[in-house]
Amino acid sequence: MKFDTTRFGQIDVKPEDTLIFPDGPLGFPDCTRFTFIDEERAAPFRMLQSLDNPALAFVVVDPLMARPDFQFDVTVDDLKLIKADNTDKLLVYAIVTMNRNIHEVTINLQGPLVINPSQKLGHQFVLIDTDYTTREKLLQNVDETVEIENSGNEKQEVRQKQAV
Repeated sequence: MKFDTTRFGQIDVKPEDTLIFPDGPLGFPDCTRFTFIDEERAAPFRMLQSLDNPALAFVVVDPLMARPDFQFDVTVDDLKLIKADNTDKLLVYAIVTMNRNIHEVTINLQGPLVINPSQKLGHQFVLIDTDYTTREKLLQNVDETVEIENSGNEKQEVRQKQAV
């Protein structure tokens, strides 16, 4: 099936590449059909393109990129939403809010997207009672070179780890 998108032009989507989010992502209940668009130059980011709204595409990434310790609990009822018996083969993504300044790029860890690829079903979960936020920095620790003045008023470069 051919589909016109605002960002990527016309794309060809095979039926087996269509993901269904029965409730839609938060704020988009009428957008239930999606597909991934992968561009080599954008890796590790993926685009989750709506097939119901040509202008709607989410940039997503594996949440472990930002937080290697990211985890959350799901219940049996949660798994039923995506017709899964367990979590073994589920895919988890976080929606990215891009910024020209890489240090200001954030991801939504409070609302992970969970996809059951075998059933082609997805759901956006809302984590409650968690320290995760909707605007976690993608880059938690970045090496930066900082120019400082030492006691002799000479400038020198110092590499420092900075939590951003």
